[in-house]
This record gives sequence, C-alpha cells and structure tokens, in this order.
Amino acid sequence: MELLLTRYFPYFYKPSIAIARLAAGGLWTKSTENGGMRYLICFGFLVFVGTASITVSAQSPIVRKDVASEENTDNADAEADPNTIPSQSSESWVDGDAGAAKGKPIALPVPGVAPQSDGKMELLFGAGTLKASGTLSILTVNGTQRSYVPWSPLFLLPPSPFGLDTSTFEMHARQSNFQLLYDGPKIEGWKTGALAKLYMSNSSLTSDTYGVLPIVAFGEMKNDDWRFAIGLQPDLFAPRDPGVIPMTLMGGAGNAGTFRGQIRLERSWTPSENFQTTLQAALSDPISTVLLDATRRTTEGNGWPNLEIRGVLGLGAKEELAGGRTERPIELGIAGLVGQIRNTQNVFDLDDINPNIPVRSVINVDGLSVDGKINLTANTGLIGEGYVGQGLGNYAGNIFQTYNPETYAVIRGRGGFLELFHYWNERLQVHVGYGVEGPLRQDLPAVGTGILKNSAYFASMFCDITKFLQYSFQVDYRHTDYVALNDNRGFVFYNQFVMRY
Repeated sequence: MELLLTRYFPYFYKPSIAIARLAAGGLWTKSTENGGMRYLICFGFLVFVGTASITVSAQSPIVRKDVASEENTDNADAEADPNTIPSQSSESWVDGDAGAAKGKPIALPVPGVAPQSDGKMELLFGAGTLKASGTLSILTVNGTQRSYVPWSPLFLLPPSPFGLDTSTFEMHARQSNFQLLYDGPKIEGWKTGALAKLYMSNSSLTSDTYGVLPIVAFGEMKNDDWRFAIGLQPDLFAPRDPGVIPMTLMGGAGNAGTFRGQIRLERSWTPSENFQTTLQAALSDPISTVLLDATRRTTEGNGWPNLEIRGVLGLGAKEELAGGRTERPIELGIAGLVGQIRNTQNVFDLDDINPNIPVRSVINVDGLSVDGKINLTANTGLIGEGYVGQGLGNYAGNIFQTYNPETYAVIRGRGGFLELFHYWNERLQVHVGYGVEGPLRQDLPAVGTGILKNSAYFASMFCDITKFLQYSFQVDYRHTDYVALNDNRGFVFYNQFVMRY
C-alpha cells in the first residue's frame, strides 16, 4: 500500500507522512529534553493568566465559513472564523450581540469578571471585550512547473528553453495568523466594534519572507439599518472568493478584488424575512497595499480616491445550513468602480529620460462585477463571479496588468470563476471549480512578458480532524498563455495542517 501511495500520489503522501512524523516524534523529544524550562514557562503563563483576568474555554469546531455570503450584511451575530482567509466581501467582521440585533441595550461587563466565553481568549477592559484568536499553519506546495510565486501560485512561468525540470517544492508557515476582535459598547443606539487580522508574511501576499502583514484592520459602528466603517477593508468590487487553501485566493485566475484603505457606508432594507437589499458605497485608496502591480514603473493615485458602489439582493428566508452557516437561498450582487492612477518614468539621471514616451501617464480605472451564491440544498451550492474593466491590475484583475509598458495605454480585460461546493457533514467539505481571466490581445505589447490568458481548474477538501486541528488538500491544473513567450501548463498540489487557538 505504501509503495502504491508513494508511486501514484507522491505530492500528497510524502509531505503528509513527514509532517506526521515531525509532530509525533520531533516535538515530543524536544519537550522531554527541556523539562525544566517547560515547567518554568507554564508557571509564568499561569501567573500571566491570573493577573490579566483572561479566560480560555473550549474551542468551537474549525469550520471554514464562507464569509463572502451576505449573511454578514444583516446578521449582527456574524462572526469571523480565525481559520478563514479574509473574504473580500465581509460586510461585518465584529461579533454582535443578539440583544443588540433586536435593539436591546447591552449590559456593560463588570471589570475583571469574564462572561461566558465563546471559545476565544478574552480580555475585559473599559466598556468592551477584546477577543484574541488565530491559527498556526504549515503548508506544503508542490508544482510540476515553476510558478509565480511557488509558495502561493498566481500563474505559471514559461517553461525552461533548455527542457530542464522546473518542478518546485515549498513548505512554509506564512499563512499562520493572529486576530483581535473588539466588541465595543452601544452608543446612542449604535453598536461599536473593531477587527485586526495579521498574517506571518512580509509586505505582500507574494513575499517569500516572514513578517507581519495586515489583511484587515478597521473599526465600525452599526445599527439595524446603517453601518459605517473605516480602515483596511475588502474591496466592494468583485467581492466573492472561492473555497481554496492559498491566501492569494485564486487571484489572477478569475478572482479579482483585494484589500485597501477605505471609508465605507452601508444601508440595508428588510421589508420581510424573505427579502433584503443592501446598498454599499466606499471611498478607497487607488493603490492596494496587499498585492503589487506587475508593472515596473512608479504607480500612484492621481490625487483622488476611487469610488466603489455595490448593491446586494437576498431572496428567501434565512436557513440553518450545513457547516454552521445561516444564509438565504439566493444572494446576488452587482458592483461598480471608477478611479484614476498615474505612472511616471523611473529616472535616476536626466539622461535617463526617454523623449519618445511620456514622463507621466494618467490611467482611467473602471470596472463592473456581478456575483452570486445559490444554496441548492442545505449541503450543496454554487458560487460565481464575473467582471469586466480596465486598469484593474491593482484589483488583481487582468492578470495584474494595468497598462501597456510600451505605449502606456490602459489594458482592458475580463474574467470570472464558478464553483460547486458540498458539505458531506459538519467536519468535511469539498469545493470544485474553474477560474479564467485575460486582457484583450490588442492592448498587450507585442514583445516582452505580457500574459494573454490565465486559467485554473481546482478541487479542494477541508477536514476537521478535531475541533482544534484541520487538514486540507487541494490540487490545481493551471494553464498560462503568453503573447510572445512559450505557454505553460501544470499541476499544483497543496497540503495544509492548521491548529486553531
């Protein structure tokens, strides 16, 4: 059996066995050799717990919730799962109070006395509660062809011109994250809160070094009808996300949208339990701080914020669904985006100026996206998204290509993805889908590294082994077409173990 698994499933079997041996053997040996230090650390931790009035209780099961659903738009009880990659369409991340959702006053906590815990570490101070949670992740990524980037693939690089093997293997913990959730008091009928979520990656999602990368960090005020939020937030444009392992979320392969500084206002109408509509508007930073544009020139905003607007429609009464979800049967959304950016030649000396090209170019950015989710049954459903627009490199659109590096004209394009998901039970779920995107050929340079089309078939599985431990596996079949360079196609295999705290 081991011979068969090794031969036919090398990318799945070998990393899994290696990680299991490390957890079962190496970590135990390390702890037994340093028993005295272990006891000292435990004693110090207990002193810290008693002094800070922190309470820790049993964890809830690891459920990879699809927070992209509009349940968060009108559900004051919506809660962000620390194991979930931040969704681009999270309308509400802060834990709500059931009473607050119904307009009832919130009793202020007694200092030093913790209320019933919901499975997170809580620190009480002032008039609110600060909850800490997160995950520790180890992820292996095996590619039959070299990709950009090998540890979190976005697209495949051209094959070796000499026919050399370009397979890759990466193992990292940069998807480990830490989350702080502040549940604030109710002020004049407004519920307050804040969220910060950080990953162990440095500077961007494509970085190969460890550091601290904020994905979301914002504060909000809301009531039954209105919500106001400021800070680092998901885009309103192209907000849906597929159920995949890498935190790049199939960016560049059909899933546009990223995260940026934003001021957001929302208004919801719920005339009946079977119908709800929400209008969202935001002023946002023209440049994303999470994903970098593919061009090499200096790119910046043109003195004005981007404007994003989205309308959301929910049909049918909310239902309790598999995986701990509470959603409507049908959710539909449409979003628009307008803005401007400009780029400037990289000049280190006056002799570097090329008189044949403009020193500065202004790029008009605009786009239209549609998205939806349909729960066919309590266990099965569809998620889809599509977009069209120009200058969308900073929104992870058009394969990160914003303008032609030869003519500096804007690049137009389109893309989207479709996914089928199924929850076998409360512990096991699978996702299967396809994403594709590409700019118009006439907008790309005739030579160079321009990418004409990027697509990916994907299948992922998430299994909660215990309420503390989750194992996930994914396989992609990717195909990248270049304008001038050789096209490439290949498989990518992901194995991930996640411990939740």
